[in-house]
Order: sequence, then C-alpha cells, then structure tokens
Amino acid sequence: MLTPKNLYYTENHLWLRKIGLCDFYIGITDFGQKEIGEIHLVEFNIQGNTVKKETSLGSIYGINKTFQLTAPCDCHIMEVNQRLNIKPSHVNIDPYNCWFLVFSMDISTGKFLTHEDYIRFTK
Repeated sequence: MLTPKNLYYTENHLWLRKIGLCDFYIGITDFGQKEIGEIHLVEFNIQGNTVKKETSLGSIYGINKTFQLTAPCDCHIMEVNQRLNIKPSHVNIDPYNCWFLVFSMDISTGKFLTHEDYIRFTK
C-alpha cells in the first residue's frame, strides 16, 4: 500500500496535500480506493462554498462499495475537479494525484493523522 509521507490523512481514508498557506487538495487514499474497487462515479452534493465538519460532500461509487465523502473540518470549497466526470476510474490508477476538491481551512481545526499514524490505523 502506497502512503506518501508529505500528506495529512483522515480516519475516513482521505488525504490532504497542502498547496498554500491554508489551501489543500483532498482525495482518497490508496487503501480507500482499493476498498471501493473500480470507481464508476464520483458525485458531489455541495451546497454553497462553505462546508461544516462531517457534512457530506458527495459519494464515490465503486464495484465493491459506495463511499461517502465527508468534510474533515470546517472549510471553504474553492474548486471541484470536473475531470472526474470524464474518467472517475483514474482515481484507481493514481489516487494521490487525482484530487477531488481544493479547499481552504485552518489545519488546527481538524484531527489529522500523520503518515505513520495512518499506516498503523490501516493495519
């Protein structure tokens, strides 16, 4: 299982990559995409740009299961990756470069796992 060291992780199998002072990409981990199986659809149900912690962001539909995307913290959605509409199974091929959203947040407001913590969590 691939788990890059430079990312933050959640217990919901999401990764976060810092791209600015308070801006992050968010996607699903290698472990998470393997649990879902081949991904057929990524559907977002975001109402407005401001999202509260634990709010549903959408769903990922795969052949093994459906995965609910939930906000890891209070955040402001800046961009949705529209390329996922064309080929959602690309997440299975390259989960750490195929992001779902770009959002802005205060990292101290959420509970995130380090690389080592996430590896222990998934064992």
